Amino acid sequence: MNKTKMIATIGPSSRSRETIKQMILSGVDVIRINMSHSSFEDARDVILKVRELNRELSVITGIMIDTRGPEIRITELEKNKIKLIAGNTIRIVKNNIKGNENMISLTLPEVINYIKVGERILLNDGNVTLEVVSNSSDAIICEIKNDGYIKSNCSVNIPKANFNLKFLSEYDRETIKFAVLMQVDYLALSHVKDQLDVLDVNDLLIELSDDHIQIISKIENKTAIEEMKGILKVSDGVMIARGDLGIELEIEKIPSIQKKIANAAKEAEKICIIATEMLSTMQENPRPTRAEVSDVANAVLDGTDAVMLSSETAIGKYPVETVTTMNKIIDEIENEINYNDLLLEFSRKDKTDIPTAIAYSTVDSANRINANAIVCSTMTGLTAKKISHFRPSAPVIAISPIEKTVSGLTINYGIIPMKVPMLESTDEIIEKSTSVAKEALNLQKKDRIVIAGSFPLNVEYTNFLRIEEIKE
Repeated sequence: MNKTKMIATIGPSSRSRETIKQMILSGVDVIRINMSHSSFEDARDVILKVRELNRELSVITGIMIDTRGPEIRITELEKNKIKLIAGNTIRIVKNNIKGNENMISLTLPEVINYIKVGERILLNDGNVTLEVVSNSSDAIICEIKNDGYIKSNCSVNIPKANFNLKFLSEYDRETIKFAVLMQVDYLALSHVKDQLDVLDVNDLLIELSDDHIQIISKIENKTAIEEMKGILKVSDGVMIARGDLGIELEIEKIPSIQKKIANAAKEAEKICIIATEMLSTMQENPRPTRAEVSDVANAVLDGTDAVMLSSETAIGKYPVETVTTMNKIIDEIENEINYNDLLLEFSRKDKTDIPTAIAYSTVDSANRINANAIVCSTMTGLTAKKISHFRPSAPVIAISPIEKTVSGLTINYGIIPMKVPMLESTDEIIEKSTSVAKEALNLQKKDRIVIAGSFPLNVEYTNFLRIEEIKE
């Protein structure tokens, strides 16, 4: 059972109940639905399938929904795929049209007002570059700089343009209302620029009386990197969306930026997800490249909470095989991690308060005695997250009577969330912790577990720590 979690995106290749089931059985912890490519009807269908499978398989699989954000895409084209030829020109018009090789329109036509002559426009994940040669109030004319293909709904990036676009569109507001209605666990916000964008969403969640959904801010542009401290302050975590980052910034800077964001998230005790093209070759092939294996391995070695599959599972030919491959890579690399060194690194940086001190002591004790598991009794999930932050060598079983608490721990590093009845005493906590760990991990006589929890239930922080040995 791996500590680094895996998120898989659902699309045409993986929407069937059987495929989702096989991906969960192969190691997926969270199912992601990107509302840039999904209808509400399809999203509802996927969510209901995941919930049914959770009951059938006795597992807890989290659900994440991505907002569309203030992104720009090409509208519908006359053909599925159109080739653009270097040296030719193409018009981008404000009117909504069916595009061709001579003329296209955008999902946000008002951006035409902000684009200047000489600026670059990147289409289809940066595979086609345009340069603006003239503009007017209703259209711009661009020179095509390289041969390449575009398709309906493909991405448009304009790195140097400064848009004054509202962060929450009406569609995204409806998406968030839908996420609340369906009680999903994570809301990934696309194209966040600063903490004010996140606070707009927070305000909407308050209006909708939701205190459960965790906000994951997607870091996709230069402004977000510059505003990282503020974004982390008001988010539950960040997703390093390397696809858009690699278009917005020089691609050679992405590895160092990835490490800086991951370190900032760890120091802030926030979730960190690494995404985009981790095993992209497996969209078409049953095996990844060596470079892709190294990419996943480095993410695991960096101690990220989760790695994410996007188009590989959404539209790829081998969604289940891709999940299986990623699971094997994670398993192999986690065996090479020195968890005592990780703990020592954290101890030099962390502030000392009571919850942090007990979480640190829990992990230190577990590492020293080579415990087979840490079991954490938690009402809110905070204690489990604190323990996860210190990256223990043993798996962390988080037990709670609250369903939203356990499903909201599916991304955090090393945590196995489990729903249990309400426990009324420390004796019950110890007894249930022992039995749950023994069953979940097939523990044997003389195996050791470390138990952390709080009692009575109204105590604000973990206040006891105990080491138990399996008796029989």
